[in-house]
Amino acid sequence: MAEKTALLVMVHGSPRPVANKDMFAVVDVIRKRDVFPIVKVGFMECNEPTIPEAIAECIAGGADRIVAVPYFLHVGTHVADDLPTLIEEARAAYPNVEFSLGRYIGDSPILTDILSARIASSLA
Repeated sequence: MAEKTALLVMVHGSPRPVANKDMFAVVDVIRKRDVFPIVKVGFMECNEPTIPEAIAECIAGGADRIVAVPYFLHVGTHVADDLPTLIEEARAAYPNVEFSLGRYIGDSPILTDILSARIASSLA
């Protein structure tokens, strides 16, 4: 059987539902690109599904590989400790599933370009 890879976007979450709107819009764009047959969002706090619940949903959908990418801007406790721990726990719970943990999005030089553009537009 061919490998079925799921994308898991791991986010912090907010008690204000509107705060997650932009993140869901980004994930919808990724989903529409049809690169991954399964695309799920898992929340660290405040919202559902939790990251472990989203992992279980990916596996229930037939995933035998999960690419987990942190939708975080900075290396805080969640990125440095909590997310890797959740992935290690998932590896132990699902030994027949391959997990890979991507880098957090704030680690991209593209964000520096975006910040520079925002600064320039606010000075105009």
